[in-house]
Amino acid sequence: MSNSSSAPALVAVSGGRDSVVLLHWLLGQGMKNLVVCHLNHGLRGGESGQDAAFVRRLAKRHGLLCEVRKVDVAAYGKAHRLSMETTGRLLRHDFLSEMAVKHGTQTVFVAHHADDQAETILANICRGTSISGLSGMQYEGFLFHQGQRLQLLRPLIDWRRSDIDAYIQEHGLSFREDSSNKTRGPRRNRLRLDVLPLLNQIFERDVSPIIARLGSLATLDDDALQSQADRLLETFLNTDRSLRITPELKQEHPALLLRLLRQWLVSVHHLKNIGFAEVELAFDMLQPGGPAKINLPGNRHLRRKAGRLWIGDVRAG
Repeated sequence: MSNSSSAPALVAVSGGRDSVVLLHWLLGQGMKNLVVCHLNHGLRGGESGQDAAFVRRLAKRHGLLCEVRKVDVAAYGKAHRLSMETTGRLLRHDFLSEMAVKHGTQTVFVAHHADDQAETILANICRGTSISGLSGMQYEGFLFHQGQRLQLLRPLIDWRRSDIDAYIQEHGLSFREDSSNKTRGPRRNRLRLDVLPLLNQIFERDVSPIIARLGSLATLDDDALQSQADRLLETFLNTDRSLRITPELKQEHPALLLRLLRQWLVSVHHLKNIGFAEVELAFDMLQPGGPAKINLPGNRHLRRKAGRLWIGDVRAG
């Protein structure tokens, strides 16, 4: 792996063991055109500042550009009534999006690994996810933020924490310990510190690779269903972006129709805040005796008439 193109790649580095290993591994693979990006969340006082200083020194040692920004996650979350986790993720996305524009790139390396994958899938299950959520994170993913499409690459996605610890020992790497990782406030920490160890105890085995395998199998099924939904959308989409309803369409499997409707609403009409409830209502419109009109977020409505579905504005009637 090497990035010989003129555009650099961003690499998110917190200073913790995972991101330090990621940066070291990328350099070992010949990746030289990198911009180290560090977001100081300002949640741990002097520790946070020391993390930022550590990352600056690390980047300087390797002759890499370094971008550091300090934000007040607690104040932003309180002002916008968001959880710490949601606020942190939103501000990280803001930061990475702006750095991508500044440095003329769309590629970002992040340090998610196999144990993160298990935590993600387990959290998604508890939120009531679809098969897409069961897929978890992929080696290559995409972040759509601030009108940009960033490519997220996860080279460590198949590494266990034990692999990362072994790599650190082998190469004598120093890193910063984040004391907040040991607190049980964030839900993600409780999954890692309490839930997964309890599942290991109950099933008398390491469940993380089993959960990750579920993700791999779900990815295959998800890809197969998505390709069929793409085919249906191409077949039944009208030039005015309405959806043509025919007996052939209604005979398709409900799993495909639900995907088709969601993709049509989100990708074709760019409607935000579309959840399963709205997709299920749209699916009901295809059934005998189903509604001819439903409301959607953003003062929009979905209507069925003369063999087609289309989006209208509520105020327009």
